[in-house]
Amino acid sequence: MNSKNKTIQLVFSSILCLFIACKSPELAYKPRFEKNWNQVDSTIRKNWVNKSCKGSKLPNAFAYAFYCNTQFYWDTYFTQLGLIKHNEIELCKGGANNFIYLIDSLGFIPNANEPWGSNRSQPPYFSMMVKDLYATTQDKKWLESAYHALLKEYAFWADPMNKIEDNHTSIIGLLRFYNHASVAELLTMYDHELTKRFEFPAEKDTTKRIQIAQHFASEAETGMDFTPRFEGRCGDFAAVDLNCLVYLMEQNFAWIEKELSISDGKIWTELAISRKNLINQYFWNEERGLYLDYDFVNKRHSKVASATTFSPLYAGIADKEKAQRVTENLKLFLGDYGVSTTEFSEQKIVYQWDHSSAWPPMQTITLIGLDNYGYKKEALEVAMKYLDLVSKNFISPDPPTFKDDKGIQERRKGEIYEKYLINGKLNDREYKANYMYGWSAGTYAYFYDYYLKNKALFSK
Repeated sequence: MNSKNKTIQLVFSSILCLFIACKSPELAYKPRFEKNWNQVDSTIRKNWVNKSCKGSKLPNAFAYAFYCNTQFYWDTYFTQLGLIKHNEIELCKGGANNFIYLIDSLGFIPNANEPWGSNRSQPPYFSMMVKDLYATTQDKKWLESAYHALLKEYAFWADPMNKIEDNHTSIIGLLRFYNHASVAELLTMYDHELTKRFEFPAEKDTTKRIQIAQHFASEAETGMDFTPRFEGRCGDFAAVDLNCLVYLMEQNFAWIEKELSISDGKIWTELAISRKNLINQYFWNEERGLYLDYDFVNKRHSKVASATTFSPLYAGIADKEKAQRVTENLKLFLGDYGVSTTEFSEQKIVYQWDHSSAWPPMQTITLIGLDNYGYKKEALEVAMKYLDLVSKNFISPDPPTFKDDKGIQERRKGEIYEKYLINGKLNDREYKANYMYGWSAGTYAYFYDYYLKNKALFSK
């Protein structure tokens, strides 16, 4: 080939490469309510103050979910993600400072600061709350106070000498969700909640009632009350999401101690690496291409996959090959309007956190996990579907009515709800979908911001 032909070929190749680079890939999902997204986001932004309070039970004002005096644990993290996007930093700090207060008072963060929620915790996102909030304030004095509280929370989950709750498994280094309910509380749970919600038979055998309730009380600590992912034996499973969150705690301790000039963080980094190896060893299922909860009693994986399979991607634990396989399995969970909590499975009882539900945390864990590994197209689809889900019911609630003690009631338009279904409807299973900002609004704000920042990468 002569020099002239080589030059022509080079120019042609350059033009072709430029064309390919400039042409954005198309998104498979076509939004249905995009014209309403900004309106919903603006409504949320304007109402954070109206959805916050300083109650009599906690020292600082916070953005609440249902009741002024009640702050839920993991709800607060997903709420905070939206608050930060809307620059509501004082409300973020108020919620975080309440957790510092609760840790100092109780030695852990309860499910909720109520008697019924104090015999268990919830997924430990406080470390991530601290990291995100510090990124906006750069307040080292506050970071130091949060650091001391975090050390106590870490001990609650990971210290074998912890006297509050036994979160350890027979596999050294792997943790489970559990509880520290009294016998009386467990019996009450069986007799008054499980028999009502699941139509469990009235059982006379006290030992059996306690055993069953023990597992369900542990399941409540997962935040998923309740779900088929643990097969009714939550206490027998090491949970993939819990271990990923404790890994992130360890990573964050290394960062905090370097930030505060306490240490080089090496000890924490070594702990995190050890936990990462255990997570990939025990939770990864090569056959399915998923991270699954591990039944350490029967030495097998859970039979029901959950969207928590994206937790190792959220935490940055998966290698590229595992992340790709998990992403290829997104189809197991992605419905018309969002990410379901679990894959489909036949169950004898109705679970709030199953294949029909589209709870905010599952959307967020999945989106962040996908984005961490460069799967922005898939992440944007998750975001758009959830934006559509909330907007659809903001405009016209579906179903438009609900039934309570007073009879059939009309739903108000222009509201955000606690729970939704992946088919686009409100989730009235077991109990009606309540009006609620909290993590639904926080997730919406976070996702709308993500959409605005990433939509230019794709053509429509």
